Amino acid sequence: MNSLQQRVPGLRRHDARTSTIRQHYYPEGGWGCVVVAVACLVQVLAHGLHTGYGAVLLFVLQRFGEERLAAAGWVGAFSMAVSLAASPLTIAICRRKSTRLTAVLGGLVTALGCLFTSFASQFHQLFFSYCTVIGLGVGMTRDSSALMVGQYFKRRREFVEIFVVSGSGLGITIMSLFVNGTVGAVGWRLGLQAVTGAVFVTFLLGTCYRSASLYHPQRRAILHLKNQKRKVKDKKTANKITKPFFDLTTLKSRTVQILLLSTSLSAVGLNTPLIYMAHEAKRDGVDASSLLLLQTYLGLAWVLGCLAFGSVVVQHSTECRIGRQYLCQASALLCGVAILGCTAVRGYGGYVLFVWVYGLFCGGYSYSLKMFTYEKVRARNFASTWGFIQCSQAIPIALGVPIAGYINISAGDKAGFYFSSTFVVIGSLTISLIDIHRRRRRQRHARKHHKTKRECSEDCRKNERRSSLPEEDVPLPIGITLQPSFFLELLEGMPKPELTCISEEGIADMDIPDHILEELELYGDITTCNQVENYLMLSEYENNLIGHTADPAEKRRRRSMLSTVEDRPSLRDSWRFFLHRHRSITTIDEASV
Repeated sequence: MNSLQQRVPGLRRHDARTSTIRQHYYPEGGWGCVVVAVACLVQVLAHGLHTGYGAVLLFVLQRFGEERLAAAGWVGAFSMAVSLAASPLTIAICRRKSTRLTAVLGGLVTALGCLFTSFASQFHQLFFSYCTVIGLGVGMTRDSSALMVGQYFKRRREFVEIFVVSGSGLGITIMSLFVNGTVGAVGWRLGLQAVTGAVFVTFLLGTCYRSASLYHPQRRAILHLKNQKRKVKDKKTANKITKPFFDLTTLKSRTVQILLLSTSLSAVGLNTPLIYMAHEAKRDGVDASSLLLLQTYLGLAWVLGCLAFGSVVVQHSTECRIGRQYLCQASALLCGVAILGCTAVRGYGGYVLFVWVYGLFCGGYSYSLKMFTYEKVRARNFASTWGFIQCSQAIPIALGVPIAGYINISAGDKAGFYFSSTFVVIGSLTISLIDIHRRRRRQRHARKHHKTKRECSEDCRKNERRSSLPEEDVPLPIGITLQPSFFLELLEGMPKPELTCISEEGIADMDIPDHILEELELYGDITTCNQVENYLMLSEYENNLIGHTADPAEKRRRRSMLSTVEDRPSLRDSWRFFLHRHRSITTIDEASV
């Protein structure tokens, strides 16, 4: 690129037009609406094979015998685990090669897995066809759709993910009805071949994925630069540093590590009702038509949970705001309580109540976990981090669900659900370690700067007595000391905000360096039912600065500036204001040189 700047005159400019060439463009609509619709259908058809395995389990036991119950649980759990374990690899391949090609191949592999399963005459063949082949295909189609949605949406990502995550709930309803209608009517082989035809649609849907760079406003300039780059021989290409295949930078964050631990513990028992609930209801005397209604209610409750939790996240009301961390923790905790209550369920009415409560909070947990991760690691690192979070659930699902099935068989009376609910509750409580980690970071941050609130207030009183000092020497009466060098280093290392169709972006939409994320974790989530100050650190600084300003007109000007939330400057503009507010100029006499 340096050689191109020397040869191409247009690149020597540094105005706003040329600076956006190297930035990613988020259309925030347009063809992105088609991508969202395709992603929802992929979730329904492909992921629905996993979330709706409870209906498939009944036909597996009908074909291979009731004595295969424990092994049939392994089939469903292993298929989920394979799709989750392959998530980091799928995301890395999509970033290096082609997202569309990965989606097309994933749809083809999923359809072949269903076809192989239809020809399975022995039980052990299911471990290859359903576990391995379908598991890999579902993982490829699901992760490629998530990456493609991330290319088109950034500011509206929370709103779009409501529909994408709801697709998994619709998959429970639609695929359960479809499998029951086809396999129940024409038999195992022909019924699964009909399912193969439906799943093959994901192969065609993958062709609808188009790169968001096609809609870049300066696409012609980008294509011209690519053509020039092919002609120019760069001498430094041999020393070029290649990016690692797996991006492990976010795993260094302690918050991400705690999140991985929490999700892995919750995954031990969270999906147990998805696999065993229909069979347990059948053992309690619920008829076949009612079992189908239970699967339908479970999927609809999932969708309702996504809509409810999504509306809380998307709404920007200053009167009531709930942190995503607490939404995720509360939904996981209530899922564990619902699974525990399933042990006392008897009769069709009790199962209806259970599937509505469990499906509601399970869908809410799936959405809030995804959005909480998105909030912590930002858009730039979300894809790789989400891949690792999904991978952390693979082994717990592969071991936890079959263990619960074995306990149900040996002890009876749904005793395995006690095991599952225990791990889900422990996983939800583990999220509280994020608050403990943030509190310790605050304490270490205060000790690092050797400033406590008492010492800082004493220094402020001393500076008030010395009126001859210039105003810029007054220290800031807050818990941390803000040095100008800190802001200079921060602004120099801060990349420019990525280009989007909306010109102004807040701090939540900016791709900032990883070490800055750790600093922002000091201030945590804001949860209140009163009016919320969106930029708490800056508001405290401004309020304290108002208290030490001698000019009354300056006080009124600052208070009026902070009175409205809509006219509040962005974070970067505020930092620049801090740096250049009291800039002093030192004159040098020529005689002294």
